[in-house]
Amino acid sequence: MPPRPILLPLVALGLLLSVPLKAWTIVSAHEGSGAEPEEALVRILDGAGFVTRFEDRILGRRAVVGARGTCRVWMAYVSGEGWHRDIVVSSASPREDVAFFFRGRAYADQPAWATWLDEKSAVLARSFAVPLHPSPVIAAHIGDGCDFDRGQMADRLGRF
Repeated sequence: MPPRPILLPLVALGLLLSVPLKAWTIVSAHEGSGAEPEEALVRILDGAGFVTRFEDRILGRRAVVGARGTCRVWMAYVSGEGWHRDIVVSSASPREDVAFFFRGRAYADQPAWATWLDEKSAVLARSFAVPLHPSPVIAAHIGDGCDFDRGQMADRLGRF
């Protein structure tokens, strides 16, 4: 049985009406304070007495490097889906510890399932026009000359 002549216009109308909703969802997903997210890392490290600068050698995206005496800390936002995890871990020197900060806690390795689920939940919510953003996942290389309280740093990073 051939489709009814009314079916094609109804499908076309439905697709046409869905475009503004999709565009609005994409735009709302990218709205924020307007400031670069790395600026928050700079403020936190500056507040802890570090001299900061930006670099993009490891991930090909902006990261923050903080230095305080013999202590060197590298921090960057990474994908909640785990895309950057192997690069972060393999790029750490033997004299650096790797840490991942997520939802106010410090981890020795990226909690892949938790960050992935958080990312996908936010995507699903935004598809229903709920302005939910995933929690940031921050990777760090912490030099061996650092007296660095990971719990305190996780608490600070979990507040923004």
